[in-house]
Amino acid sequence: MYFELLKLEYLLDINELIKLRAFKDSRIEYTGSDEYTINIFALKKLIELTPKSRDITEIAAYYLKNIILLQAFPDGNHRTALMAIEMFLELNGHSIEYTATEANQFRKELFRRRFSAYETYEEMPIRILKEADNQVFYLCVEFVKTHAMETV
Repeated sequence: MYFELLKLEYLLDINELIKLRAFKDSRIEYTGSDEYTINIFALKKLIELTPKSRDITEIAAYYLKNIILLQAFPDGNHRTALMAIEMFLELNGHSIEYTATEANQFRKELFRRRFSAYETYEEMPIRILKEADNQVFYLCVEFVKTHAMETV
């Protein structure tokens, strides 16, 4: 099956939107600085290596997991990942709905599994884009399956 995949421009626009919202509203955090540049190379590899032969849930989970793990943006990587899968699903006739509490629970469990699998919270090298499915990926699959729905 053919899916419309994410593009680099989409990811950059999403993170910029998060940054602008934080600039306008002091209740929204964006602590990234100009000293930490966006890792465009990692994002291009993420796009290039998107697994086109998988189902929509697994592709969304690939984006979710790897945007978070690559930490390519100065800040807002989790929010960028969530908004990116929202966009990907919408482009392909689906939607995703979750509460702030559910997103926070996902984030906490992701941190736990991330440390268990990689023994670090630091940004990961691009080789993770080709790794075998693991507990972090399966958590992302579960999150997408639980919250996504096909739109009519």
